[in-house]
Amino acid sequence: MHAARSLVRAARPTLAARVAAPAPTSAAIARGAFSPAAVATFSPRSLLAASPRSYSTQTADATQEPAATPQPGQAQSAGETASAASGAADPKVDELTKLLDEQKKMVAELKDARLRTLADFENLQKISVREKQQAKDFALQSFAKDLIAEIDVLNLALRSIPAERLAAAVDAANADLVGLHEGVKLTKRGIEKVLSRHGIVAFDPTGEQFDPNRHEALYQAPVPGKEPGSVLECQEIGYMIKDRLLRPAKVGVVLSQE
Repeated sequence: MHAARSLVRAARPTLAARVAAPAPTSAAIARGAFSPAAVATFSPRSLLAASPRSYSTQTADATQEPAATPQPGQAQSAGETASAASGAADPKVDELTKLLDEQKKMVAELKDARLRTLADFENLQKISVREKQQAKDFALQSFAKDLIAEIDVLNLALRSIPAERLAAAVDAANADLVGLHEGVKLTKRGIEKVLSRHGIVAFDPTGEQFDPNRHEALYQAPVPGKEPGSVLECQEIGYMIKDRLLRPAKVGVVLSQE
């Protein structure tokens, strides 16, 4: 036992020297700088530690390489793939687009039909109001002509009374005549007011220029000092019903002396 311990103590310096010695490199071994015996004294672990760690650098470089930039051919292939995918959906899109166009056309046609219907309805309302008013005016026109004929009779009665009799002083001899004249005038005025409320107005064109659209010429005569073509006398006054002629005025016209 004691002898074995002595051998271990003697071997320790040699082992320590071998471990402390530098590990041979691959190039040194290739040149023969170390003897086989010296090489044999090193463990495989020491040789691995001495060899260059080239694999670790390559691994780091591989992990740090940037992402590959797509080439034009690859981008074109991707575009063709997307186009092919969209082309596969084109029939459905075309069908939906066609259906949408048809719906838009139908909506436009319905809007147009609605506007036409509204316009026709408004025109129908206007025509109905106009025809109703025309029927009312026509019925009033017949009645008004009958009243106008009575007004003509009243005018003749008023003209039959001499103006000098009316201008004379009222006494027992002409009191009844003056009262009768005033009564006829009031009756005529009342009828004219009734006609006026319905848009029927009388007009006397004496002194105006002759208008064949509103006047009816009974005679023509040259009169010195009067303008040729003017109305000299109105024998029957005319009447308008709103903006239409109900009865033309019957007049005498001044004739030119040339």
